[in-house]
Amino acid sequence: MRCAGQSRPLMTPRERFEAALALSPVDHPPIMYQHLGAARTVVNAAGLTIRQGFHDPEAFAKIAIMAQRITGFDNVMAGWGDILVEARAHGTKWTWPERDFYPRVERYAVMELTDIDRIQPVDPIKDEFWSVPLRVAGIMNERVGNEVAVLACLNSPTIIASEVMGLENMLMASITDPGFVDQLLNVLVESSKAYVEHVSSMGLEIAFVENGSAGLEMNSMENIERFDLQNMKKMVDCFHSHGLKVIAHNCSAMPYLDGYPEIGADAVHFHLTAVDRDETFAKLKGRTAVMAGIDHMFLLFKGTPEEVDREVSGITGAWGDGPGLMIAPGCEMPFKTPVDNIIALREAVVRYGSKG
Repeated sequence: MRCAGQSRPLMTPRERFEAALALSPVDHPPIMYQHLGAARTVVNAAGLTIRQGFHDPEAFAKIAIMAQRITGFDNVMAGWGDILVEARAHGTKWTWPERDFYPRVERYAVMELTDIDRIQPVDPIKDEFWSVPLRVAGIMNERVGNEVAVLACLNSPTIIASEVMGLENMLMASITDPGFVDQLLNVLVESSKAYVEHVSSMGLEIAFVENGSAGLEMNSMENIERFDLQNMKKMVDCFHSHGLKVIAHNCSAMPYLDGYPEIGADAVHFHLTAVDRDETFAKLKGRTAVMAGIDHMFLLFKGTPEEVDREVSGITGAWGDGPGLMIAPGCEMPFKTPVDNIIALREAVVRYGSKG
């Protein structure tokens, strides 16, 4: 099937997403939906609550599939942006806010460094809450996997550690007591490898890994390479050994992106406002797929459709020819993101990204 003005056949969302990751030609760049972006519109349309999704795989799957129908983006994601599910499985206590939204930390599992000795690897499928997005991955792969890309969703070992012991405590310990941090990360890697085995058995082929802790505004390059990238590489290697490609997501204010191609990440996702766009494109183009993150906090949330259109035009123009460009919000879209801006993003990517 061909659309007017297009020389390439129209692809399905899954075909488009997988081709871009493989650095192959596409009809236009795919757009990734992350976590539970524009949640108010999505959960209202699904007739469910976020709290229900945390407890019930069927509710979670219905919400996630509804998000794809509303946005028209190219994937569904089996994970939300609370970044606490894995940490809770390792002993962190959480509490639910009064309004329908993500849980918050009540007490970290590690309050003193000696508490790390109590943290043991877990099997995600046996955990009350971590098992939910795992089961959702299988449900969605069966129901919509032939048409759209179904993404596994995992926090990196350092992100999990930051919610097991607190980010500031983890960063301080990485300087004063690095051996304790290594010990904790080794446990979290083992639990994460069990997660990989489960999603692989469900037939998934792509994983999104949150690694926003690799930011130079909070850590040194040396520590990022030792703690973040060293353990990210273990996860990338594990995903690859099970046949999954990996999207490395880094939404930090000063993302350290140089190491991701070296550890084998298949795509790098970052917030465009945090980098020099043209320099970053030049550095990564041809080495990995590049997921250009459009400003979600101001442009998509508070801007106009016309401003969104201009931003997409600038991105595709700066990229030029050649495969590997993917588009996404810079991170999870805010709760009340206007649908008009989401539609404008989708239509602009088709308009400016289609190569005649």
